[in-house]
Amino acid sequence: MRLIALALAAGLVCSAAPLHALQLAPPPGWKWVTDRPARMSTVPDRQGDTLFTFVRMPPGFHITMGPGGVLYEPRFIAEQRFTLESEIFHFPNSTNGEYGLFVGGTGLEGSSPRYVSFVLRGDGSVAAWERSAAGTRMLSEWRRADAVIPADGKEAQRNRLRLVVTRQEAVLKANGLDILILPLEGLSLDGNFGFRVGEGLNLHVTTLDVTQRLAPARGQ
Repeated sequence: MRLIALALAAGLVCSAAPLHALQLAPPPGWKWVTDRPARMSTVPDRQGDTLFTFVRMPPGFHITMGPGGVLYEPRFIAEQRFTLESEIFHFPNSTNGEYGLFVGGTGLEGSSPRYVSFVLRGDGSVAAWERSAAGTRMLSEWRRADAVIPADGKEAQRNRLRLVVTRQEAVLKANGLDILILPLEGLSLDGNFGFRVGEGLNLHVTTLDVTQRLAPARGQ
């Protein structure tokens, strides 16, 4: 894992300039909703309770959060049967806040936003919840998942997430293994999707891929 983290760092910054000396741009078209008022900064790794950073840094995006929030491209919609995949590096100067994917986003910039999060924490645990105007409803309580690589406080740790959604259930995988299975009776995951990132986290996301299943799966 140390070699992976070093290779990532070398790919992110080809010059000798430190991250905080770079001036980068947010991804075109993307939007964000933070849990409390905050100001966007385009300087990577700039920390602060009222600051957050979300910038293009190929390969992928760099995200540093003061308050937590969701980040998404409004044109991107996933419905019915689909798969999301993302590779996320969790850096040691982070809190134990949650990070991962959200789906089913509706009204995100309005007075009644709603979305469902599938998230990890640095302690190696996993959970899912629905957030709406009524508050936060836990769909799967926090529990330890052996397939999740926890933070060690020394170097960046990589987790590869894959969320497979059918009409009946949502299955979250970490590093190729199932870590959470959520029945979808009475729960819709249709809508916007993107990243849910908690307070005080420093991440690099190398990929976000979506596959829409058109042919019926077995038993459908």
